[in-house]
Amino acid sequence: MTANISLSATARSNLLALQNTASLIGRTQDRLSTGLAIKSPMDDAVKYFQAKSLSDRASDLSERKDSIDQGVSTLETVVKATEGMEKLVKQMKGIVESASSQSKEDRKEATTQLKELASQIQLLVDDASYKGLNLLNSTASTLSVRFSEKTDSKIDVDGVNFNSSNFFLDKAGAAQSLMAATGTGAEILSALGFTDSLSNYGLTDAAKLASFNAKVVDVLQGLDKTISTLRAKAATIANNAAILNVRLDFTKEYVNVLQGGSDKLTLADLNEEGANILALQTRQQLGIQALSLAGQAEQSILRLVQ
Repeated sequence: MTANISLSATARSNLLALQNTASLIGRTQDRLSTGLAIKSPMDDAVKYFQAKSLSDRASDLSERKDSIDQGVSTLETVVKATEGMEKLVKQMKGIVESASSQSKEDRKEATTQLKELASQIQLLVDDASYKGLNLLNSTASTLSVRFSEKTDSKIDVDGVNFNSSNFFLDKAGAAQSLMAATGTGAEILSALGFTDSLSNYGLTDAAKLASFNAKVVDVLQGLDKTISTLRAKAATIANNAAILNVRLDFTKEYVNVLQGGSDKLTLADLNEEGANILALQTRQQLGIQALSLAGQAEQSILRLVQ
């Protein structure tokens, strides 16, 4: 038969207090090591799920942020391409403007230069692609960027057709069919508005020179119209890029706010927990002393019966 050992009420009370103190010390040390006051629903179900909701929202928006950032890069690619296209058109203008004062041989070379510039504009359009999306070679191309899970929280940027067959305009704004990649110099001149090769114009005769200069004015007006249209489209795209940058900055800040709100619900106050651990260790030492004193009372009875 096993004999039961009975502890006094005082000893049991002191022992229970020590156990509770040890449990609190363990919890406080865990908070200090992890930095978290709430790690699971068992710690505080309400705060845990509130914090989780905020963290999940922040995570979802972080993914949107990456998509917005890529959208900005896509539009920046387009803007840079349009800047290059404008420079090439201006070069074409310079060649046309100087044709009146050039020799026949120089004008023949100018035709080759115009063809090359038109070809380079088409190549620039073809190369203005970002992650497989080209907003300069087709009106069917669309960049769609979503800002959140709401269906209407997004922006759609439509592409434009700046292929050489549709890019160059006459002075009235009508598109000129210019096949820059395969067209001959004469065909390109015809698309720009000239009725003959530059070298075939007899500029020594005053009347012919005046007629040629009139053609030059028409071509320059068409190129100016082309540049104006290019700038208008580029401004629209740049404006959309600015909108995306605003949304990108907002999303970054919003994610920080959401994560900060989640942290307020779950993070431990390290200063408070540091003070707690000191107080609990002191309480633990006092509990050990109290338990020792309770044991000394029983030892006194033992000395009396010896």
